[in-house]
Amino acid sequence: MITAEQLVASSVNLVTPPVIFARVKRLVDDPHSSTVDLAQAIATDPAMAGRVLKLVNSAFLGYSNGVDSLSHAVSLLGMKQIHDLVLASSVIATFDGVRPELMDVTKFWRAGVFRSLTATALARKSGVPDVGRVFTQALMSDLGHMVLYIKTPELAAQAKVQTRARPWERARAERELIGCDFAQVGGALTDAWKLPTSFGEAIRHQNTPQEAGAHALPASLLHIAALLTEGRSAEYGNIAFDTRIAPFAWEAIGLNPDCLSEIIYEVETDLSATSQMFGVPVGGTA
Repeated sequence: MITAEQLVASSVNLVTPPVIFARVKRLVDDPHSSTVDLAQAIATDPAMAGRVLKLVNSAFLGYSNGVDSLSHAVSLLGMKQIHDLVLASSVIATFDGVRPELMDVTKFWRAGVFRSLTATALARKSGVPDVGRVFTQALMSDLGHMVLYIKTPELAAQAKVQTRARPWERARAERELIGCDFAQVGGALTDAWKLPTSFGEAIRHQNTPQEAGAHALPASLLHIAALLTEGRSAEYGNIAFDTRIAPFAWEAIGLNPDCLSEIIYEVETDLSATSQMFGVPVGGTA
């Protein structure tokens, strides 16, 4: 048995964030740095700079191709939101070369984008102002499974097989077999990256948002988005995942299940373009 913190600590060579994100984070955390400093730092990585501009101009942030420079993007969105967009881009880049033998990585990232867009659409509808942060939290919310498949592949696969008929019990099976579950590992990972507390608490409590305290809103968004994403997967057949959503989560975000058809339509409309921005192959099922 191993704790989430021990598992992440033993994965340090696999989960160290890219240099560009570390540089951006230092600037954001430095009260003496400026938006000009941040724009210049991002510009040192042409691939990241291009991706950030595409994200800024994408549909989920609401700017219609009106941002044509990094300095404009940083001044418009602010350092916090730029930090989160760089983080979102870095997440996939960090694990790009990792190909766990027992995991379909392309499917994993397609599901990640679907989950992020779902959480973002829910956040926008419920009036949450910082949808960029929600997008990034959701993109990171299942990274614990990636770490489990890297470090304990057989046990992680066994937990999935054991709960195939009741996949919402997979976290329990992981705790019994490994000692920790994917949500706990994901929370430990965000702590290791020294991200804001809201990341770790939301990800840690995505299965039990009622236990997230002050972070119940983002945890509830991740909870709903995760179940809807699972429900989209063909491997589970006709399981009605939306009925597994905790009533607390709907109360926390101030919405009700009647909005689901509208949310899913919005997500499906944006899925292909957003996946391409992150370099995730489109097509297939999340």
